Amino acid sequence: MKSRVLPIGIQSFSKIRCKNYLYVDKTEFIYKLASEAGIYFLSRPRRFGKSLLISTLEAYLSGQKELFNGLKIKKLEEENPTGENGAWTPSPVIKMDFNAGNYDSADGLREKISELLFSYEKIWGKEKEIKSLEGRFISLIQTMYKKTGLRVAVLIDEYDKPLLQNISNKKLNNEMRDILKAFFGVLKSVDDYTRFVFITGVTKFSHVSIFSDLNQLRDISLLAEYNDICGMTMNEIESVFLPEIENLAKRNKLTVKEVKQKLTQKYDGYKFTGFIDEVNGIFNPFSILNCLTDLEFENYWFKTGTPSFLVEMMDKTNFDVRKLANGVERDASVFDSYRADQDDIVPLFYQSGYFTIKDYDSMFNIYTLAVPNVEVEYGLYESLYKYCLGKGRAEGKLEIRAFIKALMKADIDTFINILKSLIATIPYDDTRKSDKAYTYKVAVFLIFTLAGQYIRSEVHTIKGRMDAVCETVDSVYIFEFKMADAPDGTADDAIKQIEDNGYDNPFKASNKQIYKLGVVFDSKERNIVEWKVK
Repeated sequence: MKSRVLPIGIQSFSKIRCKNYLYVDKTEFIYKLASEAGIYFLSRPRRFGKSLLISTLEAYLSGQKELFNGLKIKKLEEENPTGENGAWTPSPVIKMDFNAGNYDSADGLREKISELLFSYEKIWGKEKEIKSLEGRFISLIQTMYKKTGLRVAVLIDEYDKPLLQNISNKKLNNEMRDILKAFFGVLKSVDDYTRFVFITGVTKFSHVSIFSDLNQLRDISLLAEYNDICGMTMNEIESVFLPEIENLAKRNKLTVKEVKQKLTQKYDGYKFTGFIDEVNGIFNPFSILNCLTDLEFENYWFKTGTPSFLVEMMDKTNFDVRKLANGVERDASVFDSYRADQDDIVPLFYQSGYFTIKDYDSMFNIYTLAVPNVEVEYGLYESLYKYCLGKGRAEGKLEIRAFIKALMKADIDTFINILKSLIATIPYDDTRKSDKAYTYKVAVFLIFTLAGQYIRSEVHTIKGRMDAVCETVDSVYIFEFKMADAPDGTADDAIKQIEDNGYDNPFKASNKQIYKLGVVFDSKERNIVEWKVK
């Protein structure tokens, strides 16, 4: 019996098929796109299968029929061919991959484009000497058409890599954007010579920027019918990887049902349309493949690119990290914006894969965006925690573990002392003059969340707003934070506020032990200076 091999990091469709890697069949989408033709754009987060999709399109459009044996597209193509001269008619294909390149200057981008063009000019020849990149692109497409009598397919992968690599350099970013806009604008003038154009990237640009000249461009990024085009659904995972799921269950001493639940919690949750009830949740394919290979539930996708830039931007823009738990609301413009110098960091969260669509209000065209799953949630919190603590705090995780044990035992003295130890390392944020306790509230939120407990910050009630609530199996902890220099800045004042506003009322029916904690911070001491529990 042949061993089953999972295609971790394999972006070549021909390699997957020739080397007998397991493959989740997405060829129905390929056929649908080719049948409709046109110019398409798709945005998805990194490591979500965009490059494999481009490679599959390349194999199909160039007529490599043998690679598609046993796949859905084989029958579809033979019953109703998309090619100009019958089933599996090979088209001349140009594939431009911007994943790799030296993009530290505008000349570096020009050189990359020139190299991509030259690789095809060597094969097809050049009818005349042209210096401009745009002119060479036009000439190449026309030459391929003249020599074959067939219209050309153009595939562009990760078009925005040069821009994202220089996202904080506004001048260079603008210069590169102008280069790409002029280059991609060629696709409008060669419409008579092209059969199919497909462009992928992380960011979805509006028509006023890079693709403003391509008024025939169809952006399929948020269409429900293409929600599943990249990534994997649970049905696909069960269909293709059931033996691996069973092995994962055996290794971790879980049932298959429990494994599927854990996989869903850890890696599922992505939706790429506002019509969330009409589509499947999408699993991160990179994490799933690694998990089923290693038989461990690790944060695989998150480890491939920790969001240090995003964390720094959160600090710079004063983004309230507690919103990560409940999500944020934005209108549709959130999908078009990407600039590093903007005040709103939420578009970067979505485009980077750290937020996904959780709800949509069609009446007002408002989207609710939030973290998709546990892998992303805890990866972000851990990055924030390390950013707050700074370097040299390797003992932080050990303290978190001790904190958990104290919390589960309701040993309040111990977990308050550990909390003080952790908070002592976090620099005071004096940029939020309206809420001096903000830094400490965030610290508590991060520490409790990383401890694996369910904590809610600033919970609204009929009479007021609780600073934080944490529930364990047996207990409920209600926190009210005060600043020592405030008129009502004592622990007694904090507990009185909890009681006067009836913050404990929603939990009385739970039969859990309720702890009301008044915690006082001092901005000079930069820590807890008083606390009481009732």
